[in-house]
Amino acid sequence: MFDWLIRTARPMQFRGKVRLVNCLAPTSGHSTALIHGYRTTLDLSEHIQRMVYLGTYERWETRAVRRYLRSGMTLVDVGANMGYFTLLGARIVGPTGRIIAVEPSPSAADRLASVIEVNQIPNVTLERCGLGREAGEMMLYDPHPSNHTPTMLGDPGTPGRIVPIRTLDELADAHRVNRIDLLKIDVEGFEPEVFAGAVRLFAAGRIGAILCEFNEFWLARGGTTGDAVYRQLLDYGFADLSGRPFVPGAELANRFMILKAGGATSR
Repeated sequence: MFDWLIRTARPMQFRGKVRLVNCLAPTSGHSTALIHGYRTTLDLSEHIQRMVYLGTYERWETRAVRRYLRSGMTLVDVGANMGYFTLLGARIVGPTGRIIAVEPSPSAADRLASVIEVNQIPNVTLERCGLGREAGEMMLYDPHPSNHTPTMLGDPGTPGRIVPIRTLDELADAHRVNRIDLLKIDVEGFEPEVFAGAVRLFAAGRIGAILCEFNEFWLARGGTTGDAVYRQLLDYGFADLSGRPFVPGAELANRFMILKAGGATSR
């Protein structure tokens, strides 16, 4: 019965939904659900997967992606995790579009790879790596296993593993991507390092829009602030289409940025 109620309510968005469905759904075990039309098995004990199951995960960001993406576009999903935005993008861009999902966490990448295989999704390519300012290897930490959001900026005593690192410039070249229509990035404070490895893409104006997380806690661990990263994107020629004021120091502020006409810089 609970599955039927959640399945019915999942696509609906209304005031108080999070509180209502959170009380109804189990907090452990696995459940299979259609996420953006793709059959996906979710671990209900893990925070992100549980929110996806309930239909309460990043609802504003989901609307922003739906408004922007069109058939035939290319989405690069950096920090794809279990693939929520990868699957959303795959459904929207269709067979003439492309999705490149970048996920260094083996457990999250395995889950996404299984969804791609089970559903035979032809327009998604999974890259099992992280992105940074230069190619190499880094330690990926997972400080909160119950909320699987691993980071390159964790404490040395935190459980972790070595993962390969590529640059976004090199990744685009390897996949012969001339233009990234939408770059979705959520890498727990490592965003500046990813941007540093995309200087050629930025300079040539080959990134059309960015959906970026500004997590002040993790950005501070990396020696910067959300305001500094935000202003960097403005300097690259992007405009903020979020429709909400950017508040420096806000703990978490996802923004939708779009490249203005003629906005590419020569950096």
